[in-house]
Amino acid sequence: MRHSDLESFLAVARAGSFRDAAKERGVTGSALSQAVRGLEEDLQVRLFNRTTRSVALTEAGSLLANRLAPAYDEIRSGLEEVRSLTGQPTGRVRVNAPAPVLEYLIMPHLVRFMTTYPDISLELIEDARNVDIVAEGFDVGVRLGLEMAKDMIAVPIGPEQDYAIVASPELLDRLGAPRTPQDLTRYDCIRHRFPSGTIFPWRFHRDGEDIVLVPQGTLTVNDARHAVRAALGGIGLARVALPFAAEALAEGRLVRVLADWSPTLPAWHLYFPSRRHVPPALRTFIDFFRQAAACERVG
Repeated sequence: MRHSDLESFLAVARAGSFRDAAKERGVTGSALSQAVRGLEEDLQVRLFNRTTRSVALTEAGSLLANRLAPAYDEIRSGLEEVRSLTGQPTGRVRVNAPAPVLEYLIMPHLVRFMTTYPDISLELIEDARNVDIVAEGFDVGVRLGLEMAKDMIAVPIGPEQDYAIVASPELLDRLGAPRTPQDLTRYDCIRHRFPSGTIFPWRFHRDGEDIVLVPQGTLTVNDARHAVRAALGGIGLARVALPFAAEALAEGRLVRVLADWSPTLPAWHLYFPSRRHVPPALRTFIDFFRQAAACERVG
């Protein structure tokens, strides 16, 4: 039984697909399938139920995956700690984060991080789903507030989030500006659909009054950058994280409305499994980007 066969099995278990796991491992699908088949022969038990369209763990496969995954995490963590005794943190960090985090909190500092820590391998995956980072093989995730499992450690990164409702000056000249959230029923709103299928609700608060609206409109997108471009074209009103619209607002190409009704949302939080030893590469990543965000606020 080879160490690489066990890793191949875990890759398929995480991905739920031989094809995706093969890409992750950098091998052919047939080689990966052969490795898993050999493991099943050694153990004399079926690990996956396979059809032409899906791959699912059997009871035995689920048991093996649940026992192996934490063990391999500990092995990887131990190796990285030993390598880091040379003075430079080493290892891999897989990050799952929504677009605004990558765009405004990570990418502006990425070159400095990679230059400072050349022995850390970083994988950044843009994703707005509520994912199980452990099950999907990530080391750290980023989400608003504390919207993550209770067995996770969460640390804030960046300030509270300001979401702005914006529109083009031409649209507001034609229709006038809304004065209250209820006025939005007279406008076409650009909607944002989450990967879960739900529409991003627009929340308002002023003088103790809370209002939640599901916007109505003829355009729905799943990327704030597309919503901003549509708003610039006068298609409708958009609600986006303020950094996405900041440049257009400063240049007068967009106008913010209902600002006195728009509450701030909780800060983004890095979250990772609560375990005794945090791998050096992950600890370095967390400390670096928290400090970078703090310096931006001071600046």
